Amino acid sequence: KSMRAVSITETKFDKHGLLSDRRLMLVRPLPTPVYGSFAKGEATHRFFTQRQAPSLATIELKPVLSQDRTKILIKLSSKLSSPNNDHAYIDTHPTTIKKYPVRYSAGLWSDAVEVADVGDDAAEFVASIVCKDDPSFKDVRVVSILESSMRKVDERYCPDAARVGFFSDLPQGGLTDGFPILVATEASLELLNEKLKQKGKESLPMSRFRPNVVISNTAKAFDEDNWKAIKIGRGKDAVILHLVKGCPRCKQSCTDQLTGERGEEPVATLSEFRALGKCDEDVYFAQNAVLNGDSYDKAIHVGDPVTILTRGNPVWDLEDVQAE
Repeated sequence: KSMRAVSITETKFDKHGLLSDRRLMLVRPLPTPVYGSFAKGEATHRFFTQRQAPSLATIELKPVLSQDRTKILIKLSSKLSSPNNDHAYIDTHPTTIKKYPVRYSAGLWSDAVEVADVGDDAAEFVASIVCKDDPSFKDVRVVSILESSMRKVDERYCPDAARVGFFSDLPQGGLTDGFPILVATEASLELLNEKLKQKGKESLPMSRFRPNVVISNTAKAFDEDNWKAIKIGRGKDAVILHLVKGCPRCKQSCTDQLTGERGEEPVATLSEFRALGKCDEDVYFAQNAVLNGDSYDKAIHVGDPVTILTRGNPVWDLEDVQAE
């Protein structure tokens, strides 16, 4: 979560969203409560992202091929790293994650999620990067979601068709900001870039918005505001997504996803025509989505056809967007 994005050509879904997407997160410890100790279920740590440390955009994560099937190694590296600490490895094999002994309750917006600390090597490497933003970030830790972790999406936005299992449970949000999937369209980015060019500013890549699924050849810019359900793929193997609400944008989208440098765009220009929330500061680009209840374990691929199944009125946040 919040490191440089990785483009892939195909993926599957599980209960936490896209496979391997945002399964790792950064946290910092919270102060001990004035009443002496943390209550059961109370967050002991708080999530930490590019909003606080834009240098995180320079950290790349790459899978490492290994003959050892008991390990799934991820290599962390950054152009900002020092020669004596230029990379770190994390073993993300489910068995290893389950065995990590140190557990925290991580605060993620209004939720608390059980996570496992993945060790000192990764933490020390990340700290060496984010301390360039602020030396006080030296206490950062790298954590992983657990298979048993529970974090349900907001039921106010979730359609019944996205509920899961015999008891119609709400789908899981994993370690994402709120919903497991983010859908964007190239037409919307093209319109934004046209407006930037009219101001004499450089166009921006889609990576600024960190979507999971990018759709091309749509009828018009921001047509996705009115999509309620879409089908990706063909026949019985197709995946159905429910687009539940617009995604509010923050200063993270103003961070160059290669250099970590931060400016005022795209939020400044989006505020001129996409301020659609409860206050003028709530600007929107892309749509949050959840899987249909029968689409788990199915795959999507670059080049799959997309069919708009249903349309409806746009949905924005029901309250002012949180800032952090």
